[in-house]
Amino acid sequence: PPSNLTIPIGYGPSLFDDRFGLADRRPEALRDLPSFVGDDLDPARSGGDLCIQACANDPQVAVHAIRNLIRLGFGVATVRWSQLGFGRTSSTSRAQVTPRNLFGFKDGTDNVVAEDPAGQTQHVWVAPEDVAGGADWLAGGSYLVARRIRMHIELWDRTPLMEQEQIFGRDKLVGAPLGGKDEFEEPDFDRLGVDGQPRISPVSHVQLAHHSRLDGIRILRRGYNFTDGSDGAGHLDAGLFFIAFMRDAHTQFVPMQRALARADLLNEYIEHTGSALFACPPGLAEGADWGSQLLG
Repeated sequence: PPSNLTIPIGYGPSLFDDRFGLADRRPEALRDLPSFVGDDLDPARSGGDLCIQACANDPQVAVHAIRNLIRLGFGVATVRWSQLGFGRTSSTSRAQVTPRNLFGFKDGTDNVVAEDPAGQTQHVWVAPEDVAGGADWLAGGSYLVARRIRMHIELWDRTPLMEQEQIFGRDKLVGAPLGGKDEFEEPDFDRLGVDGQPRISPVSHVQLAHHSRLDGIRILRRGYNFTDGSDGAGHLDAGLFFIAFMRDAHTQFVPMQRALARADLLNEYIEHTGSALFACPPGLAEGADWGSQLLG
């Protein structure tokens, strides 16, 4: 297939209102995300009835796929918002080198990977017992959380390297947790520095988001960088288009984001400007139609 094109689809909570008679088919966990401290969400870049994500090695192929799907939906569906991203910001396999975000740090080191099917079963795929009754169409699927996160690049570039590393809790060169040597070693949050203080700050990004600080919560990150020109004031409108898949956004993403929003040192340099949650059904059998799981 051209450029390894794949097209996941998803359904938003608003699709299951009274317009289409689907209320009894809505999964219980498919409800709007709560607001978080520091959110500056643009309603025009949030929510939606349907989600179409085109992924390809060549962005022209991805854009062409979206264009054709929009054309097929003319008169029935309209585009609410879209986001073009480039370059992975998280590795999803041990065979991949961990990519970097626009702040220059490796991102997604502690991700759920393809070589961990037990981890995927526990954290990513919706189990049959999670969706009873009319929502059983989602069994084997996953929830997609999308967050448009603007990064204040110019402010970050003026921040000293040592402070940047303290904010993330990782070495910028190799991605190792501070005080460690290897990117993939477990962070030692009890290790002290020469000043007697924790080597990794309790409010660093890595500590607040680590599964050991979140009762074992993990998610599958699969985000992308974006640059949308400048904001008219000489600043780049750029950042992370955060995309993650999980078994239940309200028991996984919500407590994680609340912890980050409350205390993360990184918050000085970022703002969340868009947000959405979708339920993505499992992959289709050969020759099956989109929507066949939901509509029967």
